[in-house]
Amino acid sequence: MNNNLDETGRWVQSLIDENNLDAFYFSWSWKKLRKEVMEEHKFECQECKKKGRYKRANLVHHVMHVDKHPRFALSKTYKFQGVEHKNLIPVCKTCHETVCHPERLRWNKREPLTEERW
Repeated sequence: MNNNLDETGRWVQSLIDENNLDAFYFSWSWKKLRKEVMEEHKFECQECKKKGRYKRANLVHHVMHVDKHPRFALSKTYKFQGVEHKNLIPVCKTCHETVCHPERLRWNKREPLTEERW
């Protein structure tokens, strides 16, 4: 297993170095794993599910971000302090932006049109 992690890490890191990470997301390996993760969770957004809501997931989020942890790009789990955690989590687009990439939200904020704030 460690060999696979190292091999994946080298491959993904080379894509990052070449500024070609899209090749990872279009790879057969990722598409197969993504489908498997979605099916395991019945295509439900796991963040919405935590809040008692149902929304169809359309993305799989890497907890261990691919650009920072390339060796876990094709790993469903990772270990931290001896405890195994999920690495791939199905989410809807809204949750992906709000929970996984809050830094992107600042672009969505609008200034009020008038002093009355409407």
